[in-house]
Order: sequence, then C-alpha cells, then structure tokens
Amino acid sequence: MMEVGKDSEFFEERPTRRSFLSWLGWGSLALALGGVAQGIPVYLYPQLTYEPTTTFAVGRPEDYQEGEMRPIEAKQVFIFRTPHGFQALSMVCTHLGCSYKPFGPPSKEYNVVHARCPCHGSVFARDGRVLGGPAPRPIPFFALSLTPDGRLQVDKAKTVANNVYLTPEGRVVTGPVPDGSEIKFT
Repeated sequence: MMEVGKDSEFFEERPTRRSFLSWLGWGSLALALGGVAQGIPVYLYPQLTYEPTTTFAVGRPEDYQEGEMRPIEAKQVFIFRTPHGFQALSMVCTHLGCSYKPFGPPSKEYNVVHARCPCHGSVFARDGRVLGGPAPRPIPFFALSLTPDGRLQVDKAKTVANNVYLTPEGRVVTGPVPDGSEIKFT
C-alpha cells in the first residue's frame, strides 16, 4: 500500500507537464528537420516528366497503298498516301477534343469528301476546313519525316500546311491542297 503525499516510485516516474511539453517540442523539431532533410535530395536532382513523346513511327512507306486512308487510333492521327506523298492529319475534333469518324465520300448535304464528329456534329473537309458544326478551327496537319531505318515518323508538336507532303524517299514537297479525290473508298 502506498502512502498519500509521500514521494514514492510511482510519482517519481510520472513526467511533469514541463518535461512532457519539452519532449513534445523537441520531437516536433526533429520531425520538421527530418522533413526538410528528406526534401533536399528531391530539390537537388532534376524532376522527370513522364509525358508521352510527340513523335512516333507509323510503319514503312511500302506498308501503305496509294489512295489509302489509315487511322492510327492509339495516336489519334490519320495517315493518307496520295500520288504526291504522305500526309498526317489529326483525328481530334477542334471543338472539344472528340475523335471524329473516318472520311467518307461526298453526300447530298456536303458535296466534298468529309468526316463527321459524332459527339457535337462538326464536319470537316479532307483539306482540314470546317464545313459545319461548332468546331472553331480547321484540323491540323502534322509534320512527317523518315527515321534513319526508313519508317514514317509523325511529329504532333509540329504542324504543316495542308499542301505539304512527304515523299516515300523522305523529301518534303508542296503539292495541291487535298480534296479527297485520292482516297479509295471500299
């Protein structure tokens, strides 16, 4: 049995308010310094961004037939092979970023080769012009080049005029504005 009012072992082991607050203060300081120390290496070393590359290969020129329109859905781009060369056209509607459908032959409503955005009704001509709907801008054409091993490479960071073509040999040439007459619809 313990005597009340006497200093016993129980009272000697119990921390005082001052020692508890001191311990709490030193612990908080240690945690703050640990956080700062952990952030220093992150600050000193460069941060890497894991954004997808804007350039990608889409096959060899001989993989495409003249008059072919090939959608590369994973990259949201159409590749056209015309008698003048290759063109890469964005597959993204300039209204709200939807993917529009492939180009189709002229119709009663539009007398040119055109593609429709199924979401909001924008209609685009083969040369990129907006024929109807809410799209505010024409569809961009992307730069094409040949890789050192001879594959077609699209660069979505670079846009070109709608009359720029890449020949199968890798030369960039200007030609007529495309009207869609070169597409062989099946």
